[in-house]
Amino acid sequence: MSVLRRVERSTVHDYHLPMTSAHDAERAARPSGLSRRARLIVAALAVIGGVPFVLFVWIGAVVLVGAGGVPLSAAQVLAWLLSAIVGVVVWPLALRRARHEFERRQSSRAVPTPTPTRADAVARAILVVLGAVAIIALTGPRDIISALADAGATISIGPRENGLLVQLVATILIVIIAAPALILTQRALGRMRADDPRRPRLEERQNWHLAAAVAWVCSLGVGLLVSLAALITM
Repeated sequence: MSVLRRVERSTVHDYHLPMTSAHDAERAARPSGLSRRARLIVAALAVIGGVPFVLFVWIGAVVLVGAGGVPLSAAQVLAWLLSAIVGVVVWPLALRRARHEFERRQSSRAVPTPTPTRADAVARAILVVLGAVAIIALTGPRDIISALADAGATISIGPRENGLLVQLVATILIVIIAAPALILTQRALGRMRADDPRRPRLEERQNWHLAAAVAWVCSLGVGLLVSLAALITM
């Protein structure tokens, strides 16, 4: 009987350990942060508080532009303001979201995502600033928005065809922007073994540049749409 009890205890113990470790691994793999309801509440509060703030800034900017004698209409001031919001707020948030999506797709890897080096962090901060400046410069001027609107009206075929054309142009822009970094990192990865310790860092760098290209093109599209809407409706 004593032998049977020892065997039973050892069997139960061996069976319980994998269950406990699997449960801990499942808990560790759960995404941290705000819940879906909390995110919706934060988004609603941001919209409720953001709209009056934007209106207040817009009115103040119109008054300052009129007092300074700058030849800008209220619609142009609004277009510049919305472009600045897209470049400073929407573009970094879109990059963060895209980066998390790429990391989530690779969360099943045994090797965790490495932390960017200081040089990578500085270079990425510079790219984010340059991306914001480029979005503002491309979506703020009225001439660019008017030219794009005229071109869209000229080549317009139908709603479905226009949507496919926009997707094609966006894909081409993403490929052009991400191609240099992807080519360099892919060549370096091709020369490495699968167990090379430097491989996760290069993969993380590759994912970041691809996420940045996708987020920037999407933010550029949002900036063009809001600027066009501001110029058309006013």
